[in-house]
Amino acid sequence: MMRRCMRGRVARLCLSSVVVLSSCKSTDRRETESPDRLRRLNVVVVTIDTLRPDHVQCYGYRHVETPTLDSLAQRGVLFDQAVAQTPLTPPSHASIFTGQYPTAHHVRNTGGFILPSSSRPLAKILQEQGWDTAAFIGSAVLKRIFGFNLGFAVYDDQMPKPGPSDEFREDPERRAGVVVDRAIKWLNAQSGKPFFLWVHLYDPHLPYNPPSPFQEQYKDHPYDGEIAYTDQQLGHLIDAVRKKATQGTIIAVLSDHGESLGEHGEYTHGVFLYDSTLRIVFLMSGPGIPAGMRIKQQVRSIDFLPTLLELMGGKAPDQVQGTSLVPTFSGKGVATSVSYSETLYPKMNMGWAELRSIRTGQWKYVRAPKPELYDLTRDPGETTNVIHQHPAETERFESLLKGIISSGGDGTTEKVETKLVDEQTVEELKSLGYLSGFAPRMYELTGQGVDPKNRTHILKLLAEAENPTAKASDPRRLNLLHQALAEDPDNPSLYYQLGGRYEKAGRYKDAMNLYRTALARGIQSGRLHSRIADLLLREGRKEEAISEYEKAAQFNPSDLDSQANLATAYLEKGRVADAERVFKWILTVDPDYAVAQNGLGLIAIERRDPAAARGYFERAVQLDPEMVEAQLNLGLIYKMSGDRARARSCFEAFLAKASRAQYARVIPKVRQELTSLQEEVQ
Repeated sequence: MMRRCMRGRVARLCLSSVVVLSSCKSTDRRETESPDRLRRLNVVVVTIDTLRPDHVQCYGYRHVETPTLDSLAQRGVLFDQAVAQTPLTPPSHASIFTGQYPTAHHVRNTGGFILPSSSRPLAKILQEQGWDTAAFIGSAVLKRIFGFNLGFAVYDDQMPKPGPSDEFREDPERRAGVVVDRAIKWLNAQSGKPFFLWVHLYDPHLPYNPPSPFQEQYKDHPYDGEIAYTDQQLGHLIDAVRKKATQGTIIAVLSDHGESLGEHGEYTHGVFLYDSTLRIVFLMSGPGIPAGMRIKQQVRSIDFLPTLLELMGGKAPDQVQGTSLVPTFSGKGVATSVSYSETLYPKMNMGWAELRSIRTGQWKYVRAPKPELYDLTRDPGETTNVIHQHPAETERFESLLKGIISSGGDGTTEKVETKLVDEQTVEELKSLGYLSGFAPRMYELTGQGVDPKNRTHILKLLAEAENPTAKASDPRRLNLLHQALAEDPDNPSLYYQLGGRYEKAGRYKDAMNLYRTALARGIQSGRLHSRIADLLLREGRKEEAISEYEKAAQFNPSDLDSQANLATAYLEKGRVADAERVFKWILTVDPDYAVAQNGLGLIAIERRDPAAARGYFERAVQLDPEMVEAQLNLGLIYKMSGDRARARSCFEAFLAKASRAQYARVIPKVRQELTSLQEEVQ
């Protein structure tokens, strides 16, 4: 919604420039101590989002076809009791690739945190020893802005533009087929050097909407259909890997977390720490890995990195908290019997209490306002809380928890500060004169507050209101969100969800009042200020919108869509220097952000510098051929320089792709320009 709104304003700016036109990586790489020289093995890691192991055939599920995963298990090792450190995508991936708990790698939630540039993830370790490194990402939740590109020479995270039905979705995604095809194209271009390829497949995540024929085959179980489709695409990738590198390749497949599917009153993931969301798929095959082995011992996602490095003849960095699993291949035990997990999502997103847990082979202890203890050997479904019968175990697990989370504190409370830009970017912000009042949010984690178990009725209302495949009418969805907000008025996510519904229904005044109510209740976030700014722009109140965008930037300077809207508003108000500063800041965070390239082109036009403008517009079109205003701007530049053929091509691209409603005033003028060019040719 924000980008589409902003694009309309950029288009109006470019038309105003018609008269003007017609009238006239060196990087600071810090050397770190290298580990032992590694065996020159290729490494392929596939992470599958939201994949429950008990919905995969090789883990015992009989209602889905997963031949690729099953074959991988037959060729290598399957870890039967693998668990994640959090049921959230960014912090879980950080644990996989750094071998650290979230308390150590500092990525604590989805959004609001970045992987520190001082981290030593797998890609950085391998790149320093000469590996070609590339990542292909399935969702914006892992975009480079969150630091996961550290160590990757190629980090392909460009997501499709959201359509009208998806404009309020937080995390744009792309299908596995698109991700795999791009990964294979990169793979086929490699030669000589060993490579590390990471492919992230997001499809099993809500909404469950598999493509045909999986949609028809699994019409009553669309989550399983997504898994079957993902398995098919995984098969294409592995076939390409084996053709390219017939030997000397380690392949690992892990899920980042599971999915509740209604168990324990949760319908997706992120709120609770039960095994439905913590147990993961974990498979490995390749040199040094026995075929057809099933490991029953509990293992953790933090154990992947040290395991891989030992297989490659090296050892893990000192800060790694995981343990190599290689000894289990010969039947030996390893020190993985204690696994720590956490979710800060209830605290930061819902206004409830955060949860932490300790899991062993027998027990699951959950620290919550009402703590829980489950005997997993007798109660694998975690349905009977036996905490009062086992005080000694509870005391022991509390002691373990305190040891893991304590860093100068007492292990009971912890202060966590959101971090949205790394140290290098902070310095770049300062150099641009842009770091004025950046206000990271501080959270005190005490384990107290509303117990998420006492809000499962809110989760049910949210699930029915927001499930895109549910048959509820729009008025019904609004009523459900109204009911949830009335019962839980301090829940930030409810304001975003209900406000989005209002905006989609054209009830902009209701949305504005709702967002201001949230602010009045003490709910502070850049997202609220950004939404208010969008609505103010819609009303033509640009000065007020600028003020709100500036407040949003104080909370979250890495919200690039809002920053682009701010820069565009500056430009419309004649504040060219401010607009340039913001567009340049955007490009320090994401050099491939096409909107900023287009914006700098407009500024070059303002300064009568068509050569610079042409470079910016060409780059914008190269990055995003669907960006119609950049096509139009570039066409105008070409016309001015006498390149009529290219001008015609750009104008035709604009007319073919521009929204008739959004560009109603622009289209007739472009048609006139095109007709004029055609007449000149004749």
